[in-house]
Amino acid sequence: MEVTVQQRIVIEDDSHVGEARRTAASFSRLASLSEADAGRVAIIVNELGTNLRKHAKSGELLLRDLRYGQRAGVEMLSIDRGPGMNVDMALRDGHSTSGTRGEGLGAVQRQAHEFDAFSGSGGSVIVARVWGGGPRRDGVAVGAVSLPLPGEGQCGDAWAVQPSTSSIRLLVVDGLGHGPIAARAASVAVEAFAATDRLPGPEAVVHALHAALRPTRGAALAVTELDLISRSVRFSGVGNIGATLESAGQKARGLLSHNGIAGHEARRIQEFTVPWPAKGVLVVHSDGIQTQWKLEAYSGLQARHASVIAGVLYRDFRRKGDDATVVVIKEP
Repeated sequence: MEVTVQQRIVIEDDSHVGEARRTAASFSRLASLSEADAGRVAIIVNELGTNLRKHAKSGELLLRDLRYGQRAGVEMLSIDRGPGMNVDMALRDGHSTSGTRGEGLGAVQRQAHEFDAFSGSGGSVIVARVWGGGPRRDGVAVGAVSLPLPGEGQCGDAWAVQPSTSSIRLLVVDGLGHGPIAARAASVAVEAFAATDRLPGPEAVVHALHAALRPTRGAALAVTELDLISRSVRFSGVGNIGATLESAGQKARGLLSHNGIAGHEARRIQEFTVPWPAKGVLVVHSDGIQTQWKLEAYSGLQARHASVIAGVLYRDFRRKGDDATVVVIKEP
């Protein structure tokens, strides 16, 4: 099962870039990266942080440890509301908009095992990943942002995935309220989810999590299973968890969660099955993300890396008064 740690660093001056480098070194150790791969992470964080300070004037750098099966790595997600850029031009060595040598973004792309970027008038989002032992070439891509209410030390939201060779099962949980008590409920759900890999599907998993959450304050939660053989998505949810299935050229399809609080009142737990379309994009989020987003409003975003999509939705639709989680799953 994949359960990851994510840390947000606001970049406003050179000292914050140094803080990001030190934090990245900790993530490299957590992932047991080799000296060479840890060096890649250090270069990427330095370049992304410097670019945020020079070009966007300020922004966020989100660091996340990566887990997929036996593989581990570090993800670096740069988010800003700057003037935007021509990504193709910015990737050329020597291109600069501030009188520097212009090696930043090109260096990031060369050092990363996975790289993607999206930029427009609302700013830029850039993802770079380094995996221990080289690029990961199997499975679907999972991108996520999960962060606490500003000023809180613990996040009342959580998420986890159970990947296999032919499917992936996702939990998104939002503990009631925020702070330590909400975080405890989310943690209980994640721990219980780890023991559900043999259950037949999302509905059975939600029943198990509902029982496990009874001693807690309760939570909203949803379990989604993507089956790559049957090309289907199975979904079951309780409470205010948003889920949308997107596909190029097709109308977005919402997935229904029933009212209730897992652990306390869930009068109806029901599973729904829908086809998984070609070039499908699944977005699942807590109510810390507003619901009026549309990927089609961002030309070309649907084709971008899952983490870039998650970063754009977090940047533009996060509610300032709540924990926020958005998870995106798509085939490479």
